[in-house]
Amino acid sequence: MSVLSAHPMPDPSGLRAEAGAALWWLGQAGFVVAQGGLRIVIDPYLSDSLAEKYRGKPYDHRRMMPPPVAPDKLTGIDWLLCTHGHTDHMDPGTIPPLLQANPGARVLVPRAEARRAVERGVPTARLVLIDAGETVDLGGVRCTATPAAHEEMVRTEAGYLHLGYVLAGGGVTLWHSGDTIPWQGQAEWLAPFRVDLALLPVNGRDERRAANGVPGNLTLTEAVALADSIGARGMLAHHFGLFDFNTIDPAQGRRDLAVLPHRVETAFAEPFIAFRVAPAARAALSVLMVCKGNICRSPTAEGCLAAQLPDLHVDSAAIMDWNVGRAPHEVTQAVAGARGIRLGSRRARQIETADFHRFDLVLGMDQDNMHALKALRPADARAVVGWLGAYLEPGRVQEIADPWGKDRAAFEAVFDQINAATAGLARLIGANRH
Repeated sequence: MSVLSAHPMPDPSGLRAEAGAALWWLGQAGFVVAQGGLRIVIDPYLSDSLAEKYRGKPYDHRRMMPPPVAPDKLTGIDWLLCTHGHTDHMDPGTIPPLLQANPGARVLVPRAEARRAVERGVPTARLVLIDAGETVDLGGVRCTATPAAHEEMVRTEAGYLHLGYVLAGGGVTLWHSGDTIPWQGQAEWLAPFRVDLALLPVNGRDERRAANGVPGNLTLTEAVALADSIGARGMLAHHFGLFDFNTIDPAQGRRDLAVLPHRVETAFAEPFIAFRVAPAARAALSVLMVCKGNICRSPTAEGCLAAQLPDLHVDSAAIMDWNVGRAPHEVTQAVAGARGIRLGSRRARQIETADFHRFDLVLGMDQDNMHALKALRPADARAVVGWLGAYLEPGRVQEIADPWGKDRAAFEAVFDQINAATAGLARLIGANRH
């Protein structure tokens, strides 16, 4: 079943979605989104403020395409979302007239960019702040912020400077990544949301642009690989066609895509087109924890996640067959039991090929686990294979070392690490339940 359908629409005033979602491209990274009974605008740049700022400079920021709609003609808007503070995403030439035309609209921005948002024309009474891992209920759509690396992942005392937004509502889940390049743990962070449509910037990056203060984004190849790695149903490529120094040719992109291996349904954003995302029924999320022997780390991870989300389908398994039928290690049981997690009824089993079709997430603990899991995963599997340690800190994957043969303190340290990682995963899973 196709994820996307496209239909001509001369302006976004009639954009609606009784089920699923509908999108209308504003150019660059900007979209109008109809979802869950709301009309949401993301990252609109509908002025010439950058051309005025950079007039006479090597990168003069003259538009390749005119604004497809004036900001004061975008009406019926409930929310304005800005992923970060760059002017083509948080535009002082767009924000004031858009908000004046929509007196009930509220504005969601990264907590680290609160001051800049006010400087760009957002009244403090209408400002809502968010940071990576947090969720805000927009009233029919739940918005969860994901970290982004543009080209670096920057965290201040107030939070991350660059974010993406997962929008879950109307029976579908959209992910606008914000401006980003690949970062460690990215697939793990997004996989629990089971994204229907990923909105990804494909203008790439190079040393010339970086040297002139223009941080880059994903290449088309990276974007397709990312969409596949998170198990997205579809991908809509954007962030091109506005500035001649920071774009790709979509016609060439389509030719490249024709020979680029990928599974995800992919389209390029086009002006004056309404893209509609159809909902699709899915079974409840399921998670499989894996370690080498299934008597220490993976049963601990299974027990911790099951305690945090009792109705989740979670299991554990081993790479090797050494311990099949055995109960978890006695010290593992003792450490978990002291913290209220009972593991005694678990019996070790070895992972099977069918597990990659039965589970949505298959999570390993260390490098050896990951090598084995990627080698075992069938090409047509639905499971996303990743690191449990990716949920400890955005942008950094941590190994969870095998405590077998070590003292109790090592088992306690591993339990604490696993408990923290599963708590991070549980927050992401919980954010997507709608």
